[in-house]
Amino acid sequence: MARKGVTLDHAGIASILKSAGVASVIQSAAETMKADIEAAGVTVGDRDGGPREIALPVTVTMLTTDRAKARVSLAHAAGEAVQVKHGLLTKAAGAAGLDVRAKK
Repeated sequence: MARKGVTLDHAGIASILKSAGVASVIQSAAETMKADIEAAGVTVGDRDGGPREIALPVTVTMLTTDRAKARVSLAHAAGEAVQVKHGLLTKAAGAAGLDVRAKK
């Protein structure tokens, strides 16, 4: 059975995905995630206000291959444990409108 009515413009789609506008939207979503995570007020380093207690460092890195990408990281050795305990990255991604799914 033949398809009718839709022809994808692959070059046009690629052009849109590689555009500055899409990169701006991606960076905005990453910065929104960073702000949400920082607003949670999680601290690391020491317990209960110790001298080495600091706010959880959060970084946004823009990556460019053939398209723009952003990486939001909990930039501390305890970052993974914080994610497991609080789910900050997952919650922030959902709040930014991103679809969060488990890898298959």
